Amino acid sequence: MITSEVGFDELVSYLSRAGWTRTRTGTLAELWQPTDDISSSVLVPRAADATDFKRTVAILTAEVARQEQRPPEDVRRDIARQFLDVTDLRAEDDDIDEGTISLQAGLGLFNAANHLMVSAAAATIHRQGYYGTSIPKAAHAHARRLRLGQTRQGSYVVPIISNARFGTTSRYEDGVPRLDVQSEDTYFDRRVLATLSRSLETLSEMATNRDTTPSRSEVLDSVGEGVSSELCAAVLEVIEKGKVDVFDISFNWAPASPVPAELRSHVVFTQETASIVTEIRRELKESEEPSDTVLYGVIRRMSLKANEESGRVTLETLIDGRRRSVSFDLDLATYRRAAQYHGDRRRVVVTGTLDASPGRPASMDVRTFGPDTSVLTFDQI
Repeated sequence: MITSEVGFDELVSYLSRAGWTRTRTGTLAELWQPTDDISSSVLVPRAADATDFKRTVAILTAEVARQEQRPPEDVRRDIARQFLDVTDLRAEDDDIDEGTISLQAGLGLFNAANHLMVSAAAATIHRQGYYGTSIPKAAHAHARRLRLGQTRQGSYVVPIISNARFGTTSRYEDGVPRLDVQSEDTYFDRRVLATLSRSLETLSEMATNRDTTPSRSEVLDSVGEGVSSELCAAVLEVIEKGKVDVFDISFNWAPASPVPAELRSHVVFTQETASIVTEIRRELKESEEPSDTVLYGVIRRMSLKANEESGRVTLETLIDGRRRSVSFDLDLATYRRAAQYHGDRRRVVVTGTLDASPGRPASMDVRTFGPDTSVLTFDQI
């Protein structure tokens, strides 16, 4: 369960990032001081179940707030979100007054929060232009695990809170990293947000600053980036049904966790884009393209024969919660990129048609291949 409780890890992470230094350590607590004020110190308790834990944290928070000249509640909030990603959904409209919003716009914003996360989770498992009743159960289960933060002014903001505390890396006897089922599960929340960021960026680029609807091929290609009819419907909940002038989505990555590479942190939709988003939604809903399975994993073997125009790659991944090897062919240019990722020990993401029939080696007809930018390399971890 995702919580905003403060523990020892959150305290240490915040203090180290705020310029404090550990000066003494013990079995029950540690002593920390700011580097520029040796007259000040705070006690950092280790055991969250200790009877005086909350009181000690309150004293720590008050002293840090005094040093930073900030309200203690703001410091407490920042400490609590060290391992939490926060996605802010913001509605901006002339009708928003003193932190209040019309019921229609508010319903649109809250409905969009659920539908955005469900569609992104679905696209993290399967790429599909229109899911209808085939949204994976895991996508709905993911949305049920998420938490909503307190609404904030500015103009009207709904924060969605997801986990960004990742598991440890296990290795084979020779030191080569291996996929661990439990550890890989901890990356799902972050991968969903990475999918959401890419898909919203792609949709925004198709809908913004243009007078005509994008071509059919452009719309269908966007499915590979996670765009779906359901994603479009979620955006329309705000700018069409909610009649909100501006809807923007901001991704605030957990301070103590690696920041995803090459992802937009801010995407904006205006009411003027509603007609084009509606057309894109219709095009995707009417498409009959087959779905693509999405696999995340690490390359284990590579094979390239002389004078061949493609190379063979074997990926270690998880299928239905079990470790499996999946083999596929890549053209020479993509194979060279795969060799680089393999050398960097970087996780990769592959989409395509999967054949994982029981009793046979699993294989895939690959549509897209690239680095998993939502997480670090194994060596960086």
